[in-house]
Amino acid sequence: MPRFSTPAGVEVHYETAGDPAGRPLVLVHGGGAQLIGWPEEFVDRLVEAGFFVVRADNRDVGLSQMTAGPDDLTATYDLNDMADDVVALLDHLGIGAAHLTGMSMGGFIVQLVAIHHPERVASLGLMSTCPSSDQEFLAHPVGDGEPLTELPELLARDAYVEMFVGGQRGYASPGFPFDAEESAALGARYHDRIYRPDGLLRQFNAMLRGPLERRAALAEVRVPTVVLQGRGDQSVHWRSALALGELLPQAEVHVYEEMGHDIPRELWPEFVLALSRTAQRAERPV
Repeated sequence: MPRFSTPAGVEVHYETAGDPAGRPLVLVHGGGAQLIGWPEEFVDRLVEAGFFVVRADNRDVGLSQMTAGPDDLTATYDLNDMADDVVALLDHLGIGAAHLTGMSMGGFIVQLVAIHHPERVASLGLMSTCPSSDQEFLAHPVGDGEPLTELPELLARDAYVEMFVGGQRGYASPGFPFDAEESAALGARYHDRIYRPDGLLRQFNAMLRGPLERRAALAEVRVPTVVLQGRGDQSVHWRSALALGELLPQAEVHVYEEMGHDIPRELWPEFVLALSRTAQRAERPV
């Protein structure tokens, strides 16, 4: 099981696919999502396009280290620490600069890598994410900014899968059919890999610790970037894509009418082409 310890002492589980001589592409998922949330067939398409794909479980989810006990929801880290985990993964794999793609909270993380470690980023893919946590970038108002302090009820496997499918359905692309069977199969895999809801809540609390405002710093990021966003996103408002396009000097923006806060199968060919084109832009002589 590939696993390494970061300089901060966090054990991170990761998986790779493709030829290590290919273009290195690190996929960073969102809050509570395990690395298997990146569909295997989507990863296969990226490998076919010439990428060496790296996925990791962010700290506090999946097979990476839980940072506290099951009754402790206090986050002792923030998004900058999670960005440092990505840099540590590159160091571990001997990769100087990689193409980074982040989904939702993963987009926050890769933005911070580009801000604080620009030499480690060849290009950026920003999916269903935003440059700031201001309400204007959210599809619906959320919370009061206070940390979560109550652990939810632990569910039996079938109940967990039912909850998982309901959650995915709520964020699914409105313009494409929702595959409940596929969602249930993924939910079962999530549960069987590890079921620790405290980790998800600590991640949420870590996200609240920020940094939640990145706009000024993003204006200094010069790497080729592609922004992929849905008008039907139930979490991040599509105006976020326009804001990212205005902030990032080398950004290419795609807003899809049918897309929600997910990675719809119907758009995989588009996503692979966009990420490949962005990587190629990074390779052109300046």
